[in-house]
Amino acid sequence: MKRRQVHLRRISCEGFERDDGLYDIVGTLIDTKPFPIELEEKTVAGHEAIHHMTVCLTIDRERLIRDVVATTVDGPHAVCGAITERYRRLIGQRIQPGFTMVVKRLFRAEQGCTHLTELLPPMATTAFQMLWSGADDVTDPDQPEHRNSPLGGCHALKTDGELVRLHFPERYTGKSGGHPT
Repeated sequence: MKRRQVHLRRISCEGFERDDGLYDIVGTLIDTKPFPIELEEKTVAGHEAIHHMTVCLTIDRERLIRDVVATTVDGPHAVCGAITERYRRLIGQRIQPGFTMVVKRLFRAEQGCTHLTELLPPMATTAFQMLWSGADDVTDPDQPEHRNSPLGGCHALKTDGELVRLHFPERYTGKSGGHPT
């Protein structure tokens, strides 16, 4: 079967540790087409950005959002970048279960930019990936150092599963000596 590319969306998320003890997560979304397109306000050459948006979330170790900078580098309309300041509403929110619902509530429909909003869920996942390390995961799941742990967050890392039994025995909740299901 023959096919030809008609659109490319690239989303990337990068995590950085800062000298002041905070963390930056930079999300970037870029949409391109392999051919030129005529939009209402401009012409976009093939392989040039139709949408190029970034969001930088500054968070602390507990995933509390301390700062937000949203930027529209390229958009199909001149007015696209006018919404970026609204994303500062995220300051004070915590990246935790339910975060995506908070994002959808804050930036639904005309209250946000579809493309900037789409960046936020993978950025939240990046926060967990960036902050968790096995060294943080000790004995008490109610302690602050466990808030970033992925244990119990997916099938492979279920707390009564084989991976947890072998690599994190202090967090294993299955039957000792038996094979977890």
